Amino acid sequence: MMDKKKLITDISNLLKSGVEKKDFPGASYAVIYKDGTIYSDYVGYKQVVPTIEINKGNEIYDCASLTKVISTTTMIMKLIEGKKLSLDTKVQEIIPRFIHSNITIYHLLTHTSGLPADIKRASTLVDKDDVLNRIFNFELINEVGKKIVYSDIGFIILGLIIEKLTNKRLDVYASEVVFNPLKMDDTSYRPNKANCAPTEFRDDEIYKGLLKGLVHDEKSFALNGLSGHAGMFSTSNDLAKFILSFLRNDEIILKKETIDSLFIEREKDINKNGILLVRALGWQKKTKGSTSGDNTSYENTILHTGFTGCNIWIDKLAGIGFVLLSNAVHPKRENNGIGKYRNMIGNMIIPSEVN
Repeated sequence: MMDKKKLITDISNLLKSGVEKKDFPGASYAVIYKDGTIYSDYVGYKQVVPTIEINKGNEIYDCASLTKVISTTTMIMKLIEGKKLSLDTKVQEIIPRFIHSNITIYHLLTHTSGLPADIKRASTLVDKDDVLNRIFNFELINEVGKKIVYSDIGFIILGLIIEKLTNKRLDVYASEVVFNPLKMDDTSYRPNKANCAPTEFRDDEIYKGLLKGLVHDEKSFALNGLSGHAGMFSTSNDLAKFILSFLRNDEIILKKETIDSLFIEREKDINKNGILLVRALGWQKKTKGSTSGDNTSYENTILHTGFTGCNIWIDKLAGIGFVLLSNAVHPKRENNGIGKYRNMIGNMIIPSEVN
């Protein structure tokens, strides 16, 4: 039987070593068990410039692309449950301005739309109109449904679809159907800046200064932080509540069959670097060297990462989930060295084939 207190000590010690090596300034994490047991801890520093501040445990982090799965994917699935749309709904039916007539919700969720990954020179984006003018004029880089290209653009469009169908701002609907029902009190798109761990020191024509309580991603920044691909801020304890909801199928936010559908492998591809890509709806599936470690179940595990240094995984068969939040891009994105710790932590939590 695993000594869970020793596990937390070991994870914290590993992360402390990363702080000492300056791979990231600090982090907060939680290990979640289906029985409701949650073990959490924090290490390191809230910030290292312009002054050094030690983490106290109440830090709110910019979750970057965890927004895609915690917030956007969940909201889309909620709308599907309510029959407001389906996986086969064509984007153009909801947003006539969208020029590609055969791209569906499914394609956006699985990153198989053929849309580009990103907007070039995103740090020059001025406002929402600037972003929309760019994304609505994109030509496809691949045939629809043929290749997996992880695309922020696709999830920006999903965010627009949510706002169009609900007639509500993205943050308002997210609070109504995800954050508030789970009592995720420190999760929002408009965080308490005082408790936020700052990210990068941005220095360009759009913004100069330390990003604190302001979204790190430049596209989301131009969208005033309200976007489907990034913009959510949270704590590890709040995201533990989300993970527990999935482990228990408690139907507080989604029906059991909907949650189960998110664990199904949907698309598989090999990218140009020979790396295997596997997608579920919104979420990633486990591959070699996964952030969930080597011993989690394939069929019953979903995961995701965030550019700022965050990662999350849920293994329903083992009844275990994990979330790590960090501002590893502080004070500059080149300092981010947190990636190599993720697989090691996963193997500490599930050290041998238990599934």
